[in-house]
Amino acid sequence: MDALFNQATVGLAECDLSGCILRANDYFCAMLGRSREELLGRHLSDIVHPDDLPRTEALLAGLMTEDRYEVEKRYLKPDRSIVWTRSAASLIRNERGEPEKALAVCVDISGYKELELSLRESEERFRLLANSVPDLVWVSNADGQVIYTSDRWTKYTGQPADEALGEGWLRTVHPDDVEQTMKMWADVRARGAPYETEIRYLRHDGVYRWHVVRANPYRHSESGEVLAWFGCSTDIHARRLAEATLRESEQRLRATYEQAAIGIGEIDTKGRFLRVNERLCAISGYDRSELLAMSLEDITYPEDLSVEAEMFRKQMSGEIASYALEKRIIHKGGHPVWIGVSASRVDDLNGRPLYGIRVIRDISARKHAEASQELLINELNHRVKNTLATVQSIARQTLHNARTPAQAVEDLESRLLALSRAHDVLTRENWEGARLSDIVEQAIAPYLNRGKGRFQVKGPETRLTPQQALALAMALQELAVNAAKYGSLSNDEGLVSIEWYHEEAADGLHLHLTWQESGGPPVEPPTRRGFGTRLIERSLARELDAQMKIDFLPEGVVFTADIPGLGKAA
Repeated sequence: MDALFNQATVGLAECDLSGCILRANDYFCAMLGRSREELLGRHLSDIVHPDDLPRTEALLAGLMTEDRYEVEKRYLKPDRSIVWTRSAASLIRNERGEPEKALAVCVDISGYKELELSLRESEERFRLLANSVPDLVWVSNADGQVIYTSDRWTKYTGQPADEALGEGWLRTVHPDDVEQTMKMWADVRARGAPYETEIRYLRHDGVYRWHVVRANPYRHSESGEVLAWFGCSTDIHARRLAEATLRESEQRLRATYEQAAIGIGEIDTKGRFLRVNERLCAISGYDRSELLAMSLEDITYPEDLSVEAEMFRKQMSGEIASYALEKRIIHKGGHPVWIGVSASRVDDLNGRPLYGIRVIRDISARKHAEASQELLINELNHRVKNTLATVQSIARQTLHNARTPAQAVEDLESRLLALSRAHDVLTRENWEGARLSDIVEQAIAPYLNRGKGRFQVKGPETRLTPQQALALAMALQELAVNAAKYGSLSNDEGLVSIEWYHEEAADGLHLHLTWQESGGPPVEPPTRRGFGTRLIERSLARELDAQMKIDFLPEGVVFTADIPGLGKAA
Protein backbone atom coordinates (compact mmCIF):
# COMPACT_ATOMS: atom_id res chain seq x y z
CA MET A 1 0.00 0.00 0.00
CA ASP A 2 2.87 2.40 0.71
CA ALA A 3 4.24 1.76 -2.78
CA LEU A 4 0.87 2.52 -4.35
CA PHE A 5 0.59 5.64 -2.22
CA ASN A 6 4.01 6.93 -3.25
CA GLN A 7 3.69 6.02 -6.94
CA ALA A 8 0.23 7.51 -7.48
CA THR A 9 -0.03 9.94 -10.40
CA VAL A 10 -1.93 12.46 -8.31
CA GLY A 11 -0.87 14.23 -5.17
CA LEU A 12 -1.73 12.34 -2.00
CA ALA A 13 -1.28 13.71 1.50
CA GLU A 14 -2.49 12.75 4.93
CA CYS A 15 -2.83 15.19 7.79
CA ASP A 16 -4.09 15.01 11.31
CA LEU A 17 -7.30 16.72 12.34
CA SER A 18 -5.39 19.84 13.38
CA GLY A 19 -3.93 20.26 9.88
CA CYS A 20 -0.40 18.91 10.35
CA ILE A 21 0.93 16.80 7.48
CA LEU A 22 1.57 13.17 8.43
CA ARG A 23 2.42 11.68 5.05
CA ALA A 24 2.87 12.87 1.44
CA ASN A 25 3.61 11.01 -1.78
CA ASP A 26 6.22 11.83 -4.43
CA TYR A 27 3.74 13.61 -6.73
CA PHE A 28 2.59 15.90 -3.92
CA CYS A 29 6.17 16.75 -2.97
CA ALA A 30 7.14 17.46 -6.58
CA MET A 31 4.00 19.52 -7.17
CA LEU A 32 4.91 21.80 -4.24
CA GLY A 33 8.66 21.79 -4.95
CA ARG A 34 9.44 20.52 -1.46
CA SER A 35 11.08 17.41 -0.11
CA ARG A 36 9.16 14.96 2.02
CA GLU A 37 11.26 15.96 5.02
CA GLU A 38 10.27 19.60 4.53
CA LEU A 39 6.57 18.74 4.43
CA LEU A 40 6.15 16.19 7.22
CA GLY A 41 5.01 17.80 10.44
CA ARG A 42 4.29 21.17 8.82
CA HIS A 43 0.92 22.81 9.26
CA LEU A 44 -1.28 23.60 6.25
CA SER A 45 -0.91 27.28 7.06
CA ASP A 46 2.74 27.01 5.95
CA ILE A 47 1.92 25.80 2.43
CA VAL A 48 -1.64 26.99 1.61
CA HIS A 49 -2.11 30.45 0.07
CA PRO A 50 -3.20 32.88 2.83
CA ASP A 51 -6.37 33.80 0.93
CA ASP A 52 -7.43 30.12 0.78
CA LEU A 53 -6.39 29.18 4.32
CA PRO A 54 -9.60 30.16 6.20
CA ARG A 55 -11.74 28.15 3.83
CA THR A 56 -9.33 25.19 3.98
CA GLU A 57 -9.41 25.17 7.79
CA ALA A 58 -13.22 25.45 7.79
CA LEU A 59 -13.56 22.57 5.34
CA LEU A 60 -11.13 20.46 7.39
CA ALA A 61 -13.21 21.09 10.51
CA GLY A 62 -16.34 20.27 8.53
CA LEU A 63 -15.02 16.78 7.74
CA MET A 64 -16.13 15.74 11.21
CA THR A 65 -19.72 15.88 9.95
CA GLU A 66 -19.50 15.80 6.16
CA ASP A 67 -16.75 13.12 5.75
CA ARG A 68 -15.67 14.63 2.40
CA TYR A 69 -15.17 17.88 0.49
CA GLU A 70 -13.82 19.00 -2.86
CA VAL A 71 -12.35 22.44 -3.62
CA GLU A 72 -9.98 24.36 -5.85
CA LYS A 73 -7.23 26.09 -3.90
CA ARG A 74 -3.70 27.39 -4.13
CA TYR A 75 -0.52 26.02 -2.55
CA LEU A 76 2.72 27.95 -2.23
CA LYS A 77 6.11 26.70 -3.34
CA PRO A 78 9.22 27.71 -1.39
CA ASP A 79 9.75 30.64 -3.80
CA ARG A 80 6.14 31.77 -3.04
CA SER A 81 4.98 30.88 -6.55
CA ILE A 82 1.46 29.52 -6.77
CA VAL A 83 0.34 25.99 -7.59
CA TRP A 84 -3.36 25.73 -8.38
CA THR A 85 -4.93 22.38 -7.43
CA ARG A 86 -8.26 20.70 -7.43
CA SER A 87 -8.33 18.94 -4.08
CA ALA A 88 -10.70 16.37 -2.64
CA ALA A 89 -10.38 15.47 1.04
CA SER A 90 -11.94 12.49 2.84
CA LEU A 91 -12.14 11.66 6.53
CA ILE A 92 -10.38 8.47 7.68
CA ARG A 93 -11.75 6.75 10.78
CA ASN A 94 -10.01 4.23 13.02
CA GLU A 95 -11.29 0.72 13.61
CA ARG A 96 -13.60 2.05 16.34
CA GLY A 97 -15.21 4.43 13.89
CA GLU A 98 -13.60 7.50 15.45
CA PRO A 99 -12.23 10.31 13.24
CA GLU A 100 -8.48 9.85 12.99
CA LYS A 101 -7.07 11.81 10.06
CA ALA A 102 -7.81 13.23 6.60
CA LEU A 103 -6.61 12.13 3.16
CA ALA A 104 -6.29 14.77 0.43
CA VAL A 105 -6.15 13.93 -3.30
CA CYS A 106 -4.73 16.84 -5.32
CA VAL A 107 -4.49 17.44 -9.06
CA ASP A 108 -2.32 20.26 -10.45
CA ILE A 109 -4.56 22.57 -12.52
CA SER A 110 -2.13 25.46 -12.81
CA GLY A 111 -2.01 25.17 -16.59
CA TYR A 112 -5.77 25.41 -16.78
CA LYS A 113 -5.72 28.46 -14.54
CA GLU A 114 -3.14 30.14 -16.77
CA LEU A 115 -5.39 29.60 -19.76
CA GLU A 116 -8.31 30.92 -17.76
CA LEU A 117 -6.35 34.07 -16.97
CA SER A 118 -5.49 34.53 -20.62
CA LEU A 119 -9.12 34.22 -21.60
CA ARG A 120 -10.16 36.64 -18.90
CA GLU A 121 -7.89 39.31 -20.35
CA SER A 122 -9.83 39.32 -23.61
CA GLU A 123 -13.20 38.90 -21.93
CA GLU A 124 -13.91 42.60 -21.58
CA ARG A 125 -13.26 43.30 -25.25
CA PHE A 126 -15.50 40.40 -26.20
CA ARG A 127 -18.24 41.59 -23.84
CA LEU A 128 -18.28 45.01 -25.44
CA LEU A 129 -18.60 43.47 -28.88
CA ALA A 130 -21.31 40.97 -27.78
CA ASN A 131 -23.43 43.69 -26.23
CA SER A 132 -23.19 45.81 -29.37
CA VAL A 133 -24.89 43.33 -31.75
CA PRO A 134 -28.68 42.78 -31.91
CA ASP A 135 -28.38 39.03 -31.46
CA LEU A 136 -28.35 37.00 -28.24
CA VAL A 137 -24.70 36.08 -27.73
CA TRP A 138 -23.51 33.27 -25.51
CA VAL A 139 -20.39 31.22 -24.71
CA SER A 140 -20.16 27.69 -23.38
CA ASN A 141 -17.24 25.61 -22.20
CA ALA A 142 -16.08 22.51 -24.04
CA ASP A 143 -18.63 20.40 -22.14
CA GLY A 144 -21.51 22.53 -23.38
CA GLN A 145 -22.14 24.33 -20.09
CA VAL A 146 -22.94 28.00 -20.72
CA ILE A 147 -20.46 30.32 -19.02
CA TYR A 148 -21.55 33.66 -20.46
CA THR A 149 -24.61 35.37 -21.94
CA SER A 150 -24.75 38.91 -23.29
CA ASP A 151 -26.81 41.65 -21.71
CA ARG A 152 -29.28 41.36 -24.55
CA TRP A 153 -30.03 37.78 -23.47
CA THR A 154 -31.34 39.00 -20.14
CA LYS A 155 -33.28 41.86 -21.72
CA TYR A 156 -34.86 39.54 -24.27
CA THR A 157 -35.68 36.50 -22.13
CA GLY A 158 -36.04 38.15 -18.75
CA GLN A 159 -33.74 35.46 -17.35
CA PRO A 160 -30.91 36.82 -15.16
CA ALA A 161 -27.47 36.01 -16.52
CA ASP A 162 -26.52 33.82 -13.55
CA GLU A 163 -29.67 31.68 -14.02
CA ALA A 164 -28.77 31.02 -17.65
CA LEU A 165 -25.37 29.54 -16.75
CA GLY A 166 -24.75 25.80 -16.98
CA GLU A 167 -27.94 24.35 -18.42
CA GLY A 168 -30.18 27.03 -16.94
CA TRP A 169 -30.73 28.49 -20.41
CA LEU A 170 -32.76 25.39 -21.23
CA ARG A 171 -35.58 26.82 -19.13
CA THR A 172 -36.08 29.42 -21.84
CA VAL A 173 -36.22 26.80 -24.61
CA HIS A 174 -39.62 25.56 -25.69
CA PRO A 175 -40.28 22.19 -23.96
CA ASP A 176 -40.84 20.47 -27.29
CA ASP A 177 -37.40 21.60 -28.49
CA VAL A 178 -35.33 20.67 -25.42
CA GLU A 179 -34.72 17.00 -26.19
CA GLN A 180 -33.85 17.61 -29.84
CA THR A 181 -31.60 20.53 -28.90
CA MET A 182 -29.70 18.49 -26.31
CA LYS A 183 -29.19 15.57 -28.72
CA MET A 184 -27.96 17.87 -31.47
CA TRP A 185 -25.77 19.80 -29.03
CA ALA A 186 -24.17 16.56 -27.82
CA ASP A 187 -23.54 15.43 -31.42
CA VAL A 188 -22.04 18.77 -32.41
CA ARG A 189 -19.69 18.79 -29.42
CA ALA A 190 -18.60 15.24 -30.23
CA ARG A 191 -17.77 16.23 -33.82
CA GLY A 192 -16.40 19.65 -32.91
CA ALA A 193 -18.02 21.19 -35.99
CA PRO A 194 -19.87 24.49 -36.46
CA TYR A 195 -23.63 24.17 -36.49
CA GLU A 196 -26.85 26.02 -37.22
CA THR A 197 -30.35 25.12 -36.10
CA GLU A 198 -33.71 26.64 -35.29
CA ILE A 199 -35.34 26.49 -31.84
CA ARG A 200 -37.82 28.50 -29.80
CA TYR A 201 -36.85 30.76 -26.89
CA LEU A 202 -39.21 32.20 -24.29
CA ARG A 203 -39.32 35.97 -24.46
CA HIS A 204 -39.74 38.08 -21.32
CA ASP A 205 -43.43 38.62 -22.11
CA GLY A 206 -44.11 34.89 -22.02
CA VAL A 207 -44.16 34.34 -25.80
CA TYR A 208 -42.02 31.64 -27.42
CA ARG A 209 -40.28 32.96 -30.52
CA TRP A 210 -38.30 31.13 -33.16
CA HIS A 211 -34.55 31.75 -33.42
CA VAL A 212 -31.81 30.57 -35.68
CA VAL A 213 -28.90 29.50 -33.51
CA ARG A 214 -25.35 29.42 -34.82
CA ALA A 215 -22.21 28.37 -32.97
CA ASN A 216 -18.52 27.82 -33.71
CA PRO A 217 -15.88 26.02 -31.66
CA TYR A 218 -12.91 27.95 -30.24
CA ARG A 219 -9.82 25.73 -30.38
CA HIS A 220 -6.42 25.70 -28.73
CA SER A 221 -3.94 27.27 -31.13
CA GLU A 222 -1.52 24.34 -30.92
CA SER A 223 -3.43 21.20 -29.97
CA GLY A 224 -6.63 22.03 -31.80
CA GLU A 225 -8.61 20.98 -28.72
CA VAL A 226 -12.00 22.66 -28.40
CA LEU A 227 -11.82 25.01 -25.44
CA ALA A 228 -15.14 26.79 -25.78
CA TRP A 229 -18.10 27.46 -28.05
CA PHE A 230 -19.16 30.91 -29.23
CA GLY A 231 -22.71 31.29 -30.45
CA CYS A 232 -25.54 33.67 -31.13
CA SER A 233 -29.31 33.39 -31.51
CA THR A 234 -31.23 35.55 -33.99
CA ASP A 235 -34.98 36.14 -33.72
CA ILE A 236 -36.70 34.81 -36.89
CA HIS A 237 -40.15 34.53 -35.35
CA ALA A 238 -41.90 36.65 -37.92
CA ARG A 239 -40.96 34.11 -40.57
CA ARG A 240 -42.12 31.16 -38.49
CA LEU A 241 -45.19 32.52 -36.72
CA ALA A 242 -47.85 30.69 -38.70
CA GLU A 243 -45.92 27.40 -38.60
CA ALA A 244 -45.22 27.76 -34.89
CA THR A 245 -48.87 28.38 -34.04
CA LEU A 246 -49.94 25.23 -35.82
CA ARG A 247 -47.14 23.14 -34.35
CA GLU A 248 -47.79 24.27 -30.80
CA SER A 249 -51.44 23.37 -31.17
CA GLU A 250 -50.59 19.88 -32.42
CA GLN A 251 -48.03 19.32 -29.69
CA ARG A 252 -50.38 20.39 -26.92
CA LEU A 253 -53.04 18.04 -28.25
CA ARG A 254 -50.53 15.21 -28.57
CA ALA A 255 -49.36 15.73 -24.99
CA THR A 256 -52.95 15.67 -23.77
CA TYR A 257 -53.67 12.51 -25.74
CA GLU A 258 -50.63 10.52 -24.74
CA GLN A 259 -50.30 11.59 -21.12
CA ALA A 260 -53.97 11.31 -20.19
CA ALA A 261 -54.90 8.65 -17.65
CA ILE A 262 -58.15 8.01 -19.54
CA GLY A 263 -58.84 6.70 -23.03
CA ILE A 264 -59.34 9.32 -25.74
CA GLY A 265 -60.41 8.68 -29.30
CA GLU A 266 -61.58 10.67 -32.30
CA ILE A 267 -64.17 9.14 -34.63
CA ASP A 268 -65.57 10.26 -37.95
CA THR A 269 -69.26 10.73 -38.66
CA LYS A 270 -69.56 7.00 -39.45
CA GLY A 271 -68.05 5.93 -36.16
CA ARG A 272 -64.64 4.90 -37.52
CA PHE A 273 -61.63 5.68 -35.35
CA LEU A 274 -59.46 8.52 -36.63
CA ARG A 275 -57.11 8.81 -33.68
CA VAL A 276 -56.64 6.99 -30.36
CA ASN A 277 -54.32 7.35 -27.41
CA GLU A 278 -52.34 4.68 -25.57
CA ARG A 279 -54.78 4.44 -22.69
CA LEU A 280 -57.65 3.58 -25.05
CA CYS A 281 -55.44 0.88 -26.57
CA ALA A 282 -54.76 -0.49 -23.09
CA ILE A 283 -58.46 -0.50 -22.18
CA SER A 284 -59.50 -2.30 -25.38
CA GLY A 285 -56.45 -4.57 -25.72
CA TYR A 286 -55.92 -3.51 -29.34
CA ASP A 287 -52.84 -1.67 -30.56
CA ARG A 288 -53.17 1.66 -32.32
CA SER A 289 -53.01 0.32 -35.86
CA GLU A 290 -55.74 -2.24 -35.14
CA LEU A 291 -58.12 0.32 -33.65
CA LEU A 292 -57.59 2.73 -36.53
CA ALA A 293 -58.88 0.02 -38.86
CA MET A 294 -62.03 -0.47 -36.78
CA SER A 295 -65.17 1.41 -35.84
CA LEU A 296 -66.80 2.08 -32.50
CA GLU A 297 -69.47 -0.48 -33.40
CA ASP A 298 -66.82 -3.18 -34.01
CA ILE A 299 -65.71 -3.21 -30.37
CA THR A 300 -69.11 -2.58 -28.73
CA TYR A 301 -70.70 -5.48 -26.87
CA PRO A 302 -73.56 -6.78 -29.08
CA GLU A 303 -76.24 -6.34 -26.43
CA ASP A 304 -75.17 -2.70 -25.90
CA LEU A 305 -75.15 -1.60 -29.57
CA SER A 306 -78.59 -0.05 -29.34
CA VAL A 307 -77.67 1.86 -26.19
CA GLU A 308 -75.50 4.37 -28.06
CA ALA A 309 -76.62 4.11 -31.68
CA GLU A 310 -79.48 6.62 -31.45
CA MET A 311 -77.50 9.12 -29.38
CA PHE A 312 -74.58 8.91 -31.83
CA ARG A 313 -76.92 9.55 -34.74
CA LYS A 314 -78.41 12.61 -33.04
CA GLN A 315 -74.96 13.96 -32.20
CA MET A 316 -73.59 13.64 -35.72
CA SER A 317 -76.76 15.15 -37.18
CA GLY A 318 -76.32 18.17 -34.94
CA GLU A 319 -79.40 17.50 -32.79
CA ILE A 320 -77.36 17.16 -29.59
CA ALA A 321 -73.84 18.36 -28.82
CA SER A 322 -72.81 15.78 -26.22
CA TYR A 323 -73.93 12.80 -24.21
CA ALA A 324 -72.65 10.36 -21.59
CA LEU A 325 -73.39 6.70 -20.99
CA GLU A 326 -72.05 3.43 -19.61
CA LYS A 327 -71.69 0.36 -21.78
CA ARG A 328 -69.53 -2.67 -22.49
CA ILE A 329 -66.90 -3.16 -25.16
CA ILE A 330 -65.30 -6.42 -26.21
CA HIS A 331 -61.65 -6.63 -25.20
CA LYS A 332 -59.28 -8.15 -27.75
CA GLY A 333 -58.94 -11.06 -25.34
CA GLY A 334 -62.67 -11.75 -25.75
CA HIS A 335 -63.97 -10.63 -22.36
CA PRO A 336 -66.31 -7.65 -21.82
CA VAL A 337 -64.97 -4.40 -20.35
CA TRP A 338 -67.30 -1.87 -18.75
CA ILE A 339 -66.59 1.72 -19.80
CA GLY A 340 -67.97 5.16 -19.05
CA VAL A 341 -68.21 7.30 -22.20
CA SER A 342 -68.31 11.09 -22.43
CA ALA A 343 -69.04 12.05 -26.04
CA SER A 344 -68.58 15.49 -27.61
CA ARG A 345 -68.35 16.83 -31.16
CA VAL A 346 -66.08 19.18 -33.15
CA ASP A 347 -67.71 21.30 -35.88
CA ASP A 348 -66.26 23.15 -38.85
CA LEU A 349 -66.59 26.92 -39.37
CA ASN A 350 -70.04 26.41 -40.83
CA GLY A 351 -71.24 24.40 -37.83
CA ARG A 352 -71.17 21.04 -39.61
CA PRO A 353 -69.89 18.07 -37.60
CA LEU A 354 -66.28 17.18 -38.41
CA TYR A 355 -65.60 14.40 -35.94
CA GLY A 356 -66.52 13.18 -32.50
CA ILE A 357 -64.33 12.96 -29.39
CA ARG A 358 -64.78 10.08 -26.98
CA VAL A 359 -63.35 10.23 -23.47
CA ILE A 360 -63.44 6.68 -22.08
CA ARG A 361 -62.95 5.48 -18.52
CA ASP A 362 -62.53 1.84 -17.53
CA ILE A 363 -65.23 1.29 -14.88
CA SER A 364 -64.94 -2.51 -14.75
CA ALA A 365 -63.66 -2.43 -11.17
CA ARG A 366 -66.63 -0.34 -10.06
CA LYS A 367 -69.09 -2.59 -11.89
CA HIS A 368 -67.45 -5.66 -10.39
CA ALA A 369 -67.67 -4.09 -6.94
CA GLU A 370 -71.36 -3.29 -7.46
CA ALA A 371 -72.06 -6.85 -8.62
CA SER A 372 -70.09 -8.27 -5.69
CA GLN A 373 -71.98 -6.03 -3.30
CA GLU A 374 -75.32 -7.19 -4.69
CA LEU A 375 -74.19 -10.81 -4.50
CA LEU A 376 -73.05 -10.36 -0.91
CA ILE A 377 -76.33 -8.74 0.08
CA ASN A 378 -78.30 -11.59 -1.50
CA GLU A 379 -76.02 -14.13 0.14
CA LEU A 380 -76.37 -12.37 3.48
CA ASN A 381 -80.15 -12.41 3.18
CA HIS A 382 -80.04 -16.11 2.33
CA ARG A 383 -77.76 -16.95 5.25
CA VAL A 384 -79.74 -14.86 7.72
CA LYS A 385 -82.97 -16.57 6.66
CA ASN A 386 -81.36 -20.02 6.93
CA THR A 387 -79.83 -19.18 10.31
CA LEU A 388 -83.14 -17.87 11.65
CA ALA A 389 -84.89 -20.99 10.37
CA THR A 390 -82.28 -23.17 12.10
CA VAL A 391 -82.62 -21.22 15.36
CA GLN A 392 -86.40 -21.41 15.12
CA SER A 393 -86.27 -25.20 14.66
CA ILE A 394 -83.77 -25.66 17.49
CA ALA A 395 -85.84 -23.49 19.82
CA ARG A 396 -89.10 -25.26 18.97
CA GLN A 397 -87.70 -28.78 19.39
CA THR A 398 -85.77 -27.86 22.54
CA LEU A 399 -88.75 -26.29 24.25
CA HIS A 400 -90.95 -29.19 23.18
CA ASN A 401 -88.61 -31.87 24.58
CA ALA A 402 -87.32 -30.16 27.75
CA ARG A 403 -88.61 -31.57 31.03
CA THR A 404 -88.28 -28.26 32.89
CA PRO A 405 -87.88 -24.57 31.93
CA ALA A 406 -84.38 -24.56 33.41
CA GLN A 407 -83.38 -27.52 31.25
CA ALA A 408 -84.89 -25.78 28.21
CA VAL A 409 -82.78 -22.67 28.86
CA GLU A 410 -79.61 -24.72 29.37
CA ASP A 411 -80.14 -26.90 26.28
CA LEU A 412 -81.14 -23.98 24.07
CA GLU A 413 -78.13 -21.94 25.20
CA SER A 414 -75.65 -24.75 24.54
CA ARG A 415 -77.11 -25.48 21.10
CA LEU A 416 -77.08 -21.83 20.08
CA LEU A 417 -73.48 -21.50 21.31
CA ALA A 418 -72.53 -24.50 19.17
CA LEU A 419 -74.21 -22.87 16.18
CA SER A 420 -72.37 -19.61 16.97
CA ARG A 421 -69.00 -21.34 17.18
CA ALA A 422 -69.59 -22.97 13.81
CA HIS A 423 -70.48 -19.57 12.38
CA ASP A 424 -67.22 -18.17 13.75
CA VAL A 425 -65.24 -20.82 11.89
CA LEU A 426 -67.12 -20.16 8.64
CA THR A 427 -66.75 -16.40 9.02
CA ARG A 428 -62.98 -16.75 9.26
CA GLU A 429 -63.15 -18.58 5.94
CA ASN A 430 -65.47 -15.95 4.38
CA TRP A 431 -68.24 -18.56 4.36
CA GLU A 432 -66.51 -20.43 1.58
CA GLY A 433 -66.29 -23.56 3.74
CA ALA A 434 -64.44 -24.84 6.79
CA ARG A 435 -61.94 -27.47 7.81
CA LEU A 436 -63.43 -30.45 9.65
CA SER A 437 -60.61 -30.29 12.21
CA ASP A 438 -61.67 -26.72 13.11
CA ILE A 439 -65.31 -27.80 13.55
CA VAL A 440 -64.23 -30.69 15.81
CA GLU A 441 -61.92 -28.39 17.79
CA GLN A 442 -64.75 -25.92 18.42
CA ALA A 443 -67.16 -28.70 19.45
CA ILE A 444 -64.90 -30.28 22.08
CA ALA A 445 -63.32 -27.03 23.36
CA PRO A 446 -65.81 -26.59 26.27
CA TYR A 447 -64.92 -30.08 27.60
CA LEU A 448 -61.13 -30.03 27.44
CA ASN A 449 -60.99 -29.01 31.12
CA ARG A 450 -62.25 -32.47 32.12
CA GLY A 451 -58.81 -33.95 31.91
CA LYS A 452 -55.87 -34.38 29.59
CA GLY A 453 -56.16 -36.95 26.83
CA ARG A 454 -59.90 -37.43 27.10
CA PHE A 455 -60.29 -36.84 23.35
CA GLN A 456 -58.50 -38.74 20.60
CA VAL A 457 -58.93 -36.95 17.26
CA LYS A 458 -57.59 -38.36 14.02
CA GLY A 459 -58.30 -37.78 10.36
CA PRO A 460 -56.98 -36.27 7.12
CA GLU A 461 -57.38 -32.64 6.14
CA THR A 462 -61.01 -32.31 5.05
CA ARG A 463 -62.78 -29.32 3.56
CA LEU A 464 -66.51 -28.98 4.30
CA THR A 465 -69.16 -26.87 2.66
CA PRO A 466 -70.91 -24.34 4.94
CA GLN A 467 -73.99 -26.61 5.08
CA GLN A 468 -71.89 -29.66 6.02
CA ALA A 469 -69.94 -27.67 8.61
CA LEU A 470 -73.09 -26.40 10.38
CA ALA A 471 -74.74 -29.83 10.37
CA LEU A 472 -71.69 -31.62 11.81
CA ALA A 473 -71.19 -28.86 14.38
CA MET A 474 -74.74 -29.42 15.64
CA ALA A 475 -74.29 -33.22 15.64
CA LEU A 476 -71.02 -33.06 17.56
CA GLN A 477 -72.59 -30.61 20.03
CA GLU A 478 -75.42 -33.04 20.80
CA LEU A 479 -72.97 -35.95 21.19
CA ALA A 480 -70.66 -33.93 23.46
CA VAL A 481 -73.50 -32.74 25.73
CA ASN A 482 -74.84 -36.30 26.02
CA ALA A 483 -71.33 -37.64 26.81
CA ALA A 484 -70.83 -34.99 29.50
CA LYS A 485 -74.17 -35.74 31.15
CA TYR A 486 -74.44 -39.52 30.82
CA GLY A 487 -71.56 -40.93 28.83
CA SER A 488 -67.77 -41.23 28.88
CA LEU A 489 -67.19 -37.58 29.87
CA SER A 490 -69.41 -37.90 32.97
CA ASN A 491 -66.65 -39.63 34.99
CA ASP A 492 -62.87 -39.18 35.29
CA GLU A 493 -61.72 -42.11 33.12
CA GLY A 494 -63.89 -42.10 30.01
CA LEU A 495 -62.54 -41.35 26.54
CA VAL A 496 -63.96 -40.11 23.26
CA SER A 497 -62.42 -41.14 19.94
CA ILE A 498 -63.26 -39.02 16.88
CA GLU A 499 -61.94 -40.40 13.62
CA TRP A 500 -62.70 -39.87 9.95
CA TYR A 501 -61.48 -40.89 6.53
CA HIS A 502 -62.34 -40.42 2.85
CA GLU A 503 -63.68 -43.05 0.47
CA GLU A 504 -64.36 -42.91 -3.26
CA ALA A 505 -67.85 -44.02 -4.24
CA ALA A 506 -69.85 -44.15 -7.45
CA ASP A 507 -71.36 -40.75 -6.71
CA GLY A 508 -68.06 -39.13 -5.68
CA LEU A 509 -65.96 -38.72 -2.55
CA HIS A 510 -67.59 -39.62 0.79
CA LEU A 511 -66.64 -38.67 4.34
CA HIS A 512 -66.87 -41.41 6.97
CA LEU A 513 -66.82 -40.08 10.56
CA THR A 514 -67.03 -42.03 13.81
CA TRP A 515 -67.62 -40.79 17.39
CA GLN A 516 -66.91 -43.63 19.82
CA GLU A 517 -67.09 -43.43 23.61
CA SER A 518 -65.38 -45.78 26.06
CA GLY A 519 -64.62 -46.00 29.75
CA GLY A 520 -67.81 -44.32 30.85
CA PRO A 521 -70.74 -45.69 32.85
CA PRO A 522 -72.50 -48.68 31.24
CA VAL A 523 -74.87 -47.52 28.55
CA GLU A 524 -78.51 -48.53 28.43
CA PRO A 525 -80.48 -47.92 25.23
CA PRO A 526 -83.01 -45.13 25.76
CA THR A 527 -86.66 -46.04 25.91
CA ARG A 528 -87.43 -43.22 23.49
CA ARG A 529 -85.41 -41.24 20.95
CA GLY A 530 -84.66 -37.80 22.39
CA PHE A 531 -84.34 -34.52 20.53
CA GLY A 532 -80.59 -34.89 19.98
CA THR A 533 -80.95 -38.34 18.44
CA ARG A 534 -83.80 -37.25 16.19
CA LEU A 535 -81.93 -34.10 15.19
CA ILE A 536 -78.92 -36.12 14.09
CA GLU A 537 -80.52 -39.22 12.56
CA ARG A 538 -83.36 -37.43 10.81
CA SER A 539 -82.98 -33.69 10.34
CA LEU A 540 -79.23 -33.42 9.83
CA ALA A 541 -78.99 -36.65 7.85
CA ARG A 542 -81.79 -35.52 5.56
CA GLU A 543 -80.21 -32.05 5.18
CA LEU A 544 -76.92 -33.57 3.99
CA ASP A 545 -78.45 -36.54 2.17
CA ALA A 546 -76.25 -38.61 4.48
CA GLN A 547 -76.45 -41.81 6.52
CA MET A 548 -76.18 -41.04 10.27
CA LYS A 549 -76.69 -43.52 13.07
CA ILE A 550 -76.28 -43.57 16.86
CA ASP A 551 -75.76 -46.95 18.57
CA PHE A 552 -76.13 -47.12 22.36
CA LEU A 553 -73.71 -50.01 23.04
CA PRO A 554 -73.09 -51.11 26.66
CA GLU A 555 -69.42 -50.04 26.48
CA GLY A 556 -70.25 -46.63 25.05
CA VAL A 557 -72.20 -44.60 22.49
CA VAL A 558 -71.05 -44.95 18.87
CA PHE A 559 -72.04 -42.41 16.20
CA THR A 560 -71.28 -43.05 12.54
CA ALA A 561 -71.84 -40.80 9.53
CA ASP A 562 -71.48 -41.40 5.82
CA ILE A 563 -71.63 -37.99 4.08
CA PRO A 564 -71.49 -37.67 0.29
CA GLY A 565 -70.51 -34.63 -1.77
CA LEU A 566 -67.12 -34.12 -0.14
CA GLY A 567 -64.79 -31.59 -1.78
CA LYS A 568 -61.04 -31.95 -2.17
CA ALA A 569 -58.83 -31.88 0.88
CA ALA A 570 -57.59 -28.40 1.88
